[in-house]
Amino acid sequence: MKSLRGQLWRSAAAVMALLAASLWLVGHLILNHTLTSLLETRLQHDAETLLAAVNWQNDAPLFDRAGLAGVYAQVRSGHYYVIETDDGRRFRSRSLWDRQLPARRPAPGKRVTEKVSLDGDETVLVRHAGYHKQGHRLWITVAEEIAPLEKAGRRFNLAFLLMTLAGFSLLSLLQGWRIRSALRPLEAVRQELDRIAVGGQDAIQTATPREIAPLITAFNRLLTQHKERIRRSRNALGNLAHALKTPLNLLRQEIEGVEEKGLRRSLGNHVRRIGQLTERELRRARIAGPGGTAVPFAPQQDLQELVELLRRLHPDKRIALDIRGVNNQVTVDREDSLELIGNLLDNACKWAVGEVRLTLDLARGFHLRIEDDGPGIPPDLRARLLDRGQRLDEEAPGHGLGLSIVQDIVRSYGGELRLEESEALGGLGVDIRL
Repeated sequence: MKSLRGQLWRSAAAVMALLAASLWLVGHLILNHTLTSLLETRLQHDAETLLAAVNWQNDAPLFDRAGLAGVYAQVRSGHYYVIETDDGRRFRSRSLWDRQLPARRPAPGKRVTEKVSLDGDETVLVRHAGYHKQGHRLWITVAEEIAPLEKAGRRFNLAFLLMTLAGFSLLSLLQGWRIRSALRPLEAVRQELDRIAVGGQDAIQTATPREIAPLITAFNRLLTQHKERIRRSRNALGNLAHALKTPLNLLRQEIEGVEEKGLRRSLGNHVRRIGQLTERELRRARIAGPGGTAVPFAPQQDLQELVELLRRLHPDKRIALDIRGVNNQVTVDREDSLELIGNLLDNACKWAVGEVRLTLDLARGFHLRIEDDGPGIPPDLRARLLDRGQRLDEEAPGHGLGLSIVQDIVRSYGGELRLEESEALGGLGVDIRL
């Protein structure tokens, strides 16, 4: 199952990455355009200075270098120019040395700008422009190295990267705090669900965001309906069991009046079988399962009462009770717990010679062990004892449905039931983990 927190993180990261890429692209384009515009403006200014330095005297062009910047006299300074006149004369900056600038002759009043690589190791921005002066046409080409422009771009990229990382870290912290704050009600809901499972409360009461509130309301409604159905079911089953006792007792009395002994025994067996089957199915129907009715199982109080009852029923048996981890939460329904332990403990008392031990460890879930000092059960017959309604000794008191009910309860909780030999007492050891 996908994590909601992970999805929010991925969405936020994708949005921040897209925003950072967009800002970088826009900033990079704006910076390049700004720097290029400044460079073109400077080239235009230099071209106008060169235009002012060219004059014609007696139809011969004269070029006055006195007012030019000194960078044009330095070899490979990164600043270059070429002036061509309509009579074929050319004036080149000393800085060009043995290099050549591309020749373009745009119409007067027009200009062409391009990037050119000189000898493959220097890139310059070149501006070609056409002019008309003193009745003559001339073309001025001015170039400047763009390495400073590229260096400024690299500095911008580095600064933007550092700012983006810092901003991403800050936004990540803020986003993490916001996600934790938004999901905090869900953690409170989870804790309440744990309390509901052990009977600590009946419904979820945490205030949740509007998007989650309908789900909580529906869950509380379903929980209330489930609890009410189990209550009505158990009440109805109790009423049914009570209603069946009277006609079964009357039927038994009628059978006692049958003169033929064989028929009387056969009818009596059928009536007892009907009673056994009815009791078994009623017990199965009362199993609530995990999170059943929110009625908590209180081991100390409930087991003491159960043991006291069995001691009165079996006064000749010693029942030792050992409960561990009583401070841990118990997630087993109270009725299910009493049905489970009561069946096993009653069965152990019937078969024990004189001693029964009950150990309940709640430190790691629900671990129950009941042992007796009776005859025990051979390994090859233990599986039969867990079969529905199976008994190993028809002369023993009871009808053998206890362990079958126990097995149904264990299965409803996804637990494990094992029949073993008791090392301490020598009889049967029943080990249950839920």
